[in-house]
Amino acid sequence: MFEQIKLIGPMTEPTRYGGRAEDAFDVVIPSLPGFGFSARPTEVGWGLERIGRAWDVLMKRLGYTRYVAQGGDWGAGVVAAMGRQAPAGLLGIHSNLPAVITPEVGAALGGDKSALAALSEKERSAINDLGAYLQNGGLSYLVMMGARPQAVGYGLTDSPAGLAGRMLVHSGFTKWTYGVDPRQSPTRDDVLDNFSLYWLTNTAASSARIYWENRGGNLISSADQKTAEISVPVAITVFPDEVIRAQEAWARRAFPKLTYFNEVDRGGHFAMWEYPELFAAELRAAFRSLRGSPVDSQGGAQ
Repeated sequence: MFEQIKLIGPMTEPTRYGGRAEDAFDVVIPSLPGFGFSARPTEVGWGLERIGRAWDVLMKRLGYTRYVAQGGDWGAGVVAAMGRQAPAGLLGIHSNLPAVITPEVGAALGGDKSALAALSEKERSAINDLGAYLQNGGLSYLVMMGARPQAVGYGLTDSPAGLAGRMLVHSGFTKWTYGVDPRQSPTRDDVLDNFSLYWLTNTAASSARIYWENRGGNLISSADQKTAEISVPVAITVFPDEVIRAQEAWARRAFPKLTYFNEVDRGGHFAMWEYPELFAAELRAAFRSLRGSPVDSQGGAQ
């Protein structure tokens, strides 16, 4: 939740950040079930599909008859589900962790020589970096959370240091300097605020529930996320320090409704936390093409 807060100003008051008055959005930032201030699920079935439906209900109850949705990490899976569901009023989605691993790309990632040969040098570089991340245990935490989230939860809810240690192994913190550079965003206080939200609401274990609920699907697999079934416009921004650097050719095969694709020069998994003005500029550019729908101040980002 704290990862998105710095996005509010640039999105709601764009003229203060180099944007245009007509690009202003209302911003809605819901907590996922089991996270932060949201209730903890007490029944099975809170997967991405159900969360997607819940977000549409939320937007309608808040009075929005038309809106757009943005997601990264688990939010990317939620907005993909919303794109498939295509509820009335949803005009488009934006993702910074798109499910672009098509079968061909997956084969290359698995070492298939013919599949690798068919890729450009830039694509092979992205494949090699992702492969190295996976081989070095980059997603080990995801496997554990999907298999035995409660076992991990005991330690996370018993010790603030244990909670911090677990969270800091996340790939989003790979280039974080632990507050050594005072100009870097997020700051040390930003990160401690984020950790404190988990600690004070006692949601370190309940937030792991989403891993278990969705253990059968890969967030970056186009087949698992059924991207071909998304029927609303799709926008993608690629940040260079993200675990997977989505390539445009992959994105166009995975998302038939792709209307916007852009690679920026900085930022990683927590791009909106690191460079909120850049992220906001990307959202404005991505959704500007939908204005004829129209998207006006009744926009929503999550």
